[in-house]
Amino acid sequence: MKHIAALGPANTFSEIAAQMYVARSAPDAQIELFPTIRKVFSSVGKKCEIGILPIENMLNGYITPVLDMLLHSRLTIIDELLVPVHFSFAGNGASIDDIHRVYVMFESQGQCSDFLEQLSPLVEIIPTESNGESLEKILEGNPGDGAVIPSHALKSFSFPLVVNNINDYLENKTRFVVIAEQEQPFRNELAYKTSIAILEGTDRPGMLSDIL
Repeated sequence: MKHIAALGPANTFSEIAAQMYVARSAPDAQIELFPTIRKVFSSVGKKCEIGILPIENMLNGYITPVLDMLLHSRLTIIDELLVPVHFSFAGNGASIDDIHRVYVMFESQGQCSDFLEQLSPLVEIIPTESNGESLEKILEGNPGDGAVIPSHALKSFSFPLVVNNINDYLENKTRFVVIAEQEQPFRNELAYKTSIAILEGTDRPGMLSDIL
């Protein structure tokens, strides 16, 4: 049985991407969730055959930690998925005025900046490693806590305060890449794409021309 590494905990967009890949390409695979991007990378080729990680958001651009690790790892991209991204705000309070702390994943913060900037300047914004961690924090039930969470999590949990559709852009999507140790055989029927990344400190006049 193939094992797929994805960023956890449960109820993240990474888990949805992994489920999409299983349904499309690996129906017998088992998804394993890891707490950090680095642990997903390190598991590929050891505990898991492939990994699935977000690499680019339509609003926020590239996810730098994933790019950095790809540049310095032995792994290669073998596939990609586009996942619609919708966020909601959940709070342990009767109104927004009752919220004193907001948990939000560092990447999600940039995708919901309009909503977050409308909060009181006294509200503490606390970054998390994943949307799942933000969800876990709000589920602890502490009064005055709020969190930016994936909208699909509302199907499984209820909160005293919910604000839907807090994305800056309602058609937001995130591109996920499937990574593995071995490259896939070239197939003429597929539309391949190429990206170029240049390491900081190695840039020089004429480098891009030489690469091309």
